[in-house]
Amino acid sequence: MRTEVVRPLSWCVIGIIASWVAVMGSVGTLYRYFPNEPLTLTFGLALTVISLIGIVRSARRGPWWCLIPTTVVAIAATIGIITDSTLLLLGLTISGFY
Repeated sequence: MRTEVVRPLSWCVIGIIASWVAVMGSVGTLYRYFPNEPLTLTFGLALTVISLIGIVRSARRGPWWCLIPTTVVAIAATIGIITDSTLLLLGLTISGFY
């Protein structure tokens, strides 16, 4: 396969994993393994931002049919960013939120 095809699809896989970490970190499933919730939320937020940047950059250079999976994964990553950033901001403003 050519790199124009491999790069967007690999960023799609990374984006799926990052959005899963972000959403599971916000609902508390990963909290059992990492007991520090702000750290888990920050880690999920950082992963989704990095994957979203990679998805956007690679989707521009890929073939037209790669726009479908990259768009779906970009939406999932955006949902992860919104949930993690909302919970982080609520934790910073409300004492005892975590």
